[in-house]
Amino acid sequence: MKWLFRHISLVAVLLTLAAGCNSQHPDGQVDLRLRARIDGLNKGAFINRFDDPRLTIACSYRAVELLRDSLPDYHDGLMRAYNNLAFGYYMLAEHDSAQVYTDSTIALSTLQPRPWPRSLHRNAEVERVIAQLMQVRLLQRSCRIADSYQLLYDINQSKVLKRQPDNYLYSFAQMEYYITSLTLNYHYRNSAVASSSGTTLSDDTKEAMKSLLAEAEQARQKLKCDYAEDMSLNYALAHSYYRLAAASQSDPRLLSKAYDYLYANAKMLAMPGQYCIYHLANVFQLQAFIAADTNIHPDTYTRHPLCRPKLIQLMHTTLRIYSTDTSLSSPNYGLNMFDVSTDLFFQTVDPYQHLGAVVAAAEYCRHVGALNEAYDYYTMALEDPSWHDGMAPKFESMLYDGLIRMGYSPSAEDNARWYAREMELLDFINRNESADLMLQDRLFQSESRNRYYILAIVVGSVFLIILATLVLLLRRRSRVLRDEKKALQQAKRQDIERIANVETCLSVMRHDINPFLSYLTAKNLSPEMRQEVLDQLLRTFANIKNWTNLSIPSGLQFQLSTFALSEVFDSVAASCVRLDPDVDLVLHPTSLKVQGDRQLTEILLRNLVNNALQHTPKGTVAVHAEVYADDSRFVHIEVNDTGTGMDAETLENLFRADKKVQTPADTSAPHGTGFGLILCRYIIKRHDDNTLRGCRIWAESEPNRGSTFHFLLAGSDNTDTRPAPRTKDKNTH
Repeated sequence: MKWLFRHISLVAVLLTLAAGCNSQHPDGQVDLRLRARIDGLNKGAFINRFDDPRLTIACSYRAVELLRDSLPDYHDGLMRAYNNLAFGYYMLAEHDSAQVYTDSTIALSTLQPRPWPRSLHRNAEVERVIAQLMQVRLLQRSCRIADSYQLLYDINQSKVLKRQPDNYLYSFAQMEYYITSLTLNYHYRNSAVASSSGTTLSDDTKEAMKSLLAEAEQARQKLKCDYAEDMSLNYALAHSYYRLAAASQSDPRLLSKAYDYLYANAKMLAMPGQYCIYHLANVFQLQAFIAADTNIHPDTYTRHPLCRPKLIQLMHTTLRIYSTDTSLSSPNYGLNMFDVSTDLFFQTVDPYQHLGAVVAAAEYCRHVGALNEAYDYYTMALEDPSWHDGMAPKFESMLYDGLIRMGYSPSAEDNARWYAREMELLDFINRNESADLMLQDRLFQSESRNRYYILAIVVGSVFLIILATLVLLLRRRSRVLRDEKKALQQAKRQDIERIANVETCLSVMRHDINPFLSYLTAKNLSPEMRQEVLDQLLRTFANIKNWTNLSIPSGLQFQLSTFALSEVFDSVAASCVRLDPDVDLVLHPTSLKVQGDRQLTEILLRNLVNNALQHTPKGTVAVHAEVYADDSRFVHIEVNDTGTGMDAETLENLFRADKKVQTPADTSAPHGTGFGLILCRYIIKRHDDNTLRGCRIWAESEPNRGSTFHFLLAGSDNTDTRPAPRTKDKNTH
């Protein structure tokens, strides 16, 4: 029946996934308010997981309903809700239901019906680990120690929790990993059920626990979840240190560490809004376990200077929360601690803890001869309807063992039934403990083999190192010579580049000055226009000075920044001289921004506009920019003129340094050097090298039909409003 229920639930999960595949939600388009509501439900479920697991379950079911009906693509939200459901049912000891939801979470993390947006499934792997850790806890409670250890080992080997990202959920998962690991060692393995019997641990186990404790304490300094998780990890550390202290001749230093963590929990419980019966019960129960352990001498925790001050502080702190006789001098100190912890655990809804608290208290009472109290505890267990067979095999076995040893019932039928159940449970527990021992033996053999492999690798590595050293010594001289040769070649290249930079600067000067010299030699130039040309020439000399400082001796420097194209348009418009009144210069306003070198971009655009003005006897030179249609990451700038145009051969050689550009009007003599366009191509190449790959320049033209020059620059968060164009007045320059 349990098997059928689990598989029906898994089918429901798959149907939910199928519904998500057929939904109409496009990737990345999520109702943020609905998502926030789901996150709020999941957060509420998580916060109340210890105080009110039934509320956790109710909130999680509501989140699942919203996800199924309205947001089936929210992968992380569904997995979080399933993990909350698993924890809630775990706290109610409804282990079959908890198992169903851990299986559902793992199934959801491995099945991907379609590629969800990254924002909706970024936590899938850590949610999967959290579900696996819950499976480990369920396996531990059912005494399947070998399976739980193997799964925990697999989680550790997966390295998911070793990444330590700055993520709240990862922090929670890592804390759960250490809590589960410590619990496996101090509570479930090595016959480590807390009782009145003395603690015994092998030397290997003690060393392994010390190593694990050191790792957990080092990691927890960076881990922060919520106060409930902090108290859970504190309790796991405290219980582990107590176990080590008891197994190490009542080592007071180890026991002092246990009290440190208990004291930390008591302080948190005393703070407003952090009272939790479950964790308070753990504080009192661990003190009871310390008093019950025959390896812990009372003087260790009542008189030793390392432990007694902390214990007194702990008592004072807890007394503010719970009123009882907790005096160290009380002859019934251990009984009082068990009485308080049992009463607190019965105020929770976890039947597993009910049974565990009663069994531990009854066994201690039987050990110290308080048979009436033991009888009361056993009666409490038998009359508690919340626990059931199979819920906690080890606690159940201890219960029947105590009932039989005490002669609790004179009924032969009761004793026979208890004995039969006890034998069944012991057989189950022994088989699982044997499987655990076999697993440990296999892992030990595997580690031994790994040591031999590592030794062989080390020996081989030493041999390879020696061989490599010999090779390196033989090649050392040739490498030195090669480096010297490279240094000489590099120095030669730098000299050549310096010479080329000087030539480049001279060419830029000639290219920028020639148009103004042509204007000044014109006979029909008015005095006002001549003065303006002179002013422009002076500004050009200033620009050439800046250009020279940039280019010599280190070459053209690229200063990356984000700037508005409108600034470049305004500067170019102000620096261009139009002598022909029949030519309009139109710069379309734009709000676009680009990434690049502002000064180089201005030089590039000014060269293209000046060329267009020189080759346009009448008509219009227009400049406008827009987001590139083929790739929105780029901005497309066009310089369009209605001038003389170019033939196919001229267009093909336009950006080549080894060709001269000729105008159709006079093919007998070259018009300029063509360096301006070569410089434009060089500037575009510098932008392509330093920004998005894809910056380029090209031209389109036909004879007597004008030309259009295009170039692409990297955009920066652009939304082009495309305002109406503005025309520069013919009488202004």
